[in-house]
Amino acid sequence: MPRPTKKRIQRLTKVVSILNQNQGGLWLREIARRSKLHVEDIRRLVEAYPMILESYADFTPYNINLKIIKLKNPNLTPKNLERYLHTIDI
Repeated sequence: MPRPTKKRIQRLTKVVSILNQNQGGLWLREIARRSKLHVEDIRRLVEAYPMILESYADFTPYNINLKIIKLKNPNLTPKNLERYLHTIDI
């Protein structure tokens, strides 16, 4: 996989910043709303970086399946994200 572009790193930084404030995770649409990015952009980031972001299904009391996204490493911050990207094999 080629190195991430600047634009992709900026988007990933936004997502990491939001998830860093919500350690329990957020659902896909809420991350998109807070970051002002499209839902598909968030979904692509989750698929492209499984070593950073993890997703799991959660059911609401109304039996609606929501995809919850959270950080795999809770110590990951926007400041150390680029360094972390260089240390992992992507």
